[in-house]
Amino acid sequence: MLPPELLNINELSNIIASTSPVDDHATLLAALNSRYPTTPFKILQEYDGRTWDVGVIDSTGNRVTDKLGQWIDQEIAAAGGTAQEVWRRHKEAGLIRTERVGSCLYLVAPYGPDPDQFYQLEILVGPEMTTQKLFDPDPYFPVEDRQDLLSGPPLIFSDNERQELAPSVYKFERLTNMRRFLRDLVDTYKANRLAQIPVLEKKSIRVQEIVLGPDGWQSNNEVPFLDLAPGWIDRTPPALRLFQDWAESSAGQGGEKICNHWWMQVGEWKDKGQKQYALTPQWAEADGGLNLPEIMPDWEASPYGVMESLSQFDKQAGYPFAWYFYMLHGNRVGHSAGGVIANAIKSGLLNLPKCDEEVLLRWRDDQYGF
Repeated sequence: MLPPELLNINELSNIIASTSPVDDHATLLAALNSRYPTTPFKILQEYDGRTWDVGVIDSTGNRVTDKLGQWIDQEIAAAGGTAQEVWRRHKEAGLIRTERVGSCLYLVAPYGPDPDQFYQLEILVGPEMTTQKLFDPDPYFPVEDRQDLLSGPPLIFSDNERQELAPSVYKFERLTNMRRFLRDLVDTYKANRLAQIPVLEKKSIRVQEIVLGPDGWQSNNEVPFLDLAPGWIDRTPPALRLFQDWAESSAGQGGEKICNHWWMQVGEWKDKGQKQYALTPQWAEADGGLNLPEIMPDWEASPYGVMESLSQFDKQAGYPFAWYFYMLHGNRVGHSAGGVIANAIKSGLLNLPKCDEEVLLRWRDDQYGF
């Protein structure tokens, strides 16, 4: 594989914005892959139900603003700081909320052999539509604050009531170098845990021990929290374990790339001044998703029957040990399935490929999921 080109966000944004949408997004892929031939993108998922670029028009269709939030803030300031006064001034004006309504495309481009070596590109696509009245002259619940002004009345326009104001366009949303994102997530995770050490060193847990019988007794002991959880500081975050498990399982060992089957819902924010990162795997449409069967056995189920169901699941998903990663996600395969198989392996009743046994038994001893 050739070294990946460095992706420039400004250049990407311009390529995306200057491409006219078509139903299969072929022109978008052609434009991107013509510019970045050594890092070819493919569409992994189109996730519907997104809205963005919220604006306002008046009752005659004239543009009031392209940025609802800024306009609301200006109106609150002009009204002396009260949301109720903004509503009173504009409730009869017939203002209409507009927004782009469409979907988010998730595109991926691997640039190395490791599971986390890929770019994930998120692109919005959709037309501008009228979606609802901005203010209700006679609201069931009175407007109380800025959020009420932003969200507007609960009733939205039906499909027949909506008007298209501008045709669909593409818009750059986010580019993630997954390896870099994962590194930042792990570093922040560890730093946040280290910052909690002084507090946890002072924390203890009361442990009560009771012995029944004629000579029974009872004792209460305060045990330092870190003595009960000695591995707390070195715990691996679930996001990193996901990629490690993929690399070490028969899926990764067999050459399958996680980004061909899963896209990553990622986020970053600040909480009390501390940077936070989150990653949740989501299955790709191409793998069937909700068309795959649900496997939620009882913990007492026969491991042979469960294993047969999981083997069929893998065949439908199209790669080995797929059921394990769906189990981590939790929607199609329950944790009980992993527990039944892991217990059977420990008891010598079942065998999996050695690499998969190691991954599954590691999960059994320290469970995680999303």
